[in-house]
Order: sequence, then C-alpha cells, then structure tokens
Amino acid sequence: MGCATGIVKYFVFLANLIFALAGLALVIIGVLYKFNYSDATNALPSNFGVAPILSIIIGAVVFVTAFLGCCGAVKESPCMLTTYAIILLVIFIIQVAIGVYAFIKINQDPQEFRMSIRNSLQKTFEGYYENNEKRETVDAIQSWAHCCGLDGPDEYKNATLPDSCCPNDVRPCVKGELNAFHDGCLRILQEFFESSAKIIGGVALGIALAELLGAFFGLCLASSIKNQYRRSLYA
Repeated sequence: MGCATGIVKYFVFLANLIFALAGLALVIIGVLYKFNYSDATNALPSNFGVAPILSIIIGAVVFVTAFLGCCGAVKESPCMLTTYAIILLVIFIIQVAIGVYAFIKINQDPQEFRMSIRNSLQKTFEGYYENNEKRETVDAIQSWAHCCGLDGPDEYKNATLPDSCCPNDVRPCVKGELNAFHDGCLRILQEFFESSAKIIGGVALGIALAELLGAFFGLCLASSIKNQYRRSLYA
C-alpha cells in the first residue's frame, strides 16, 4: 500500500470513528429528550414532538454508516467503502433537501410559525386548572424556562401563583414578589426557537460538508485499493 493510500485509509477510519460517536450522541440526546422533556413538548405543535424521534433515527443511521466505513477502511474492502460512500451521499442529499425546505418554509411566513406556537401553547395554559395533564405540562415549561403564564403572571387571576412560577425554594409563590418569574413563556420559547435555528442550521451544514468529504475519500480509497489489487495480479 502506498503512502498516500495509507494516509487516506487512516483518515477515513478516524473520521468515521468521530461520525460513530456523533451518531451515538444523537441517539442518547434523542432518548433523554424524549423521556425527560415529553411534558414540555406536549404543549407545542405536533411537528416539534417529532424532533427527538428524528434525532434517534438519524443518529442510528449515522452510527451504522460510520461503522460500515470503519470496517471498510480496516479490511480494505472496496465493496464496503463504495456502499458507505453511496449511503453518505444519499444522506447528504436528503439533509440538503430538508434544510432548504425548512429554511424556505420558516422565512416565507415567520408570523405563521409564531402563531402556531401561540395557538398550541394557549390551549394548554387555558386548561391549567381544569386538566391535570395540562397542569403538569405548564409546570414543566414554567420551571424549565423560568417564566410565568403565556404572556406574563397577570394571566393568573389569583394572587397566589403556581409554584412553578417561582424558584424551588420560594413557597408560596405570590404575584408581585421579586423572586417570582415575570416573563411570559411565549416570548421566551419563541426567542429560544429562533435563536437556536441558526445554531442548528450551522451544525447541520458542518455535518453535511463532513459527510461529503467522507464520501469523497471513501471512493478515493476504494478506487486505490482496486487499482492496487489489479497491479498485484499482473505483477
């Protein structure tokens, strides 16, 4: 094996080891989010609840694909490397298509995006005193986001606010107290989603570029191994 081929081989192996760890991390994050924050996601539009499931699926696909690339590099198998590269290219195309669609959809009508969050949250907050499930969901959101009410604590008619409107060490939680949360949950959640969208987009772009490079080097290594095998036959 030539020096250049050896370098590409170890580069493909190390890159896929990182891919495998990243895929495993996505699976763990999706599982933790699904089981630990399911109460909070119940109040959001249904498409937000799909995010943890997508994280688990994408993480599993990335892990299996990276494992295939590692095995192909170690065993110097052109078939495994070519299959690995094709899968990476397919994932890359799907990611780009989803990213472009989401970008166009959000930027076409940002008000519709915000209103969908408001409408979904409003139904949950309005049922705080009538429905135990909605009460648990609202309490989870208020404790996590350090907020109170949909647009502020004044939405609660009573002077005593829900315990989740104050830090854990403040009981009872009284409207107007300095320790009570004064911000509405709607604004905080909207700002969170809008600010995190750029970060998620940047991470997705970085992963897509890394996948494209991985596919390129995988095909290069597969071609190099095939050429070396042919030369050995005629040597």
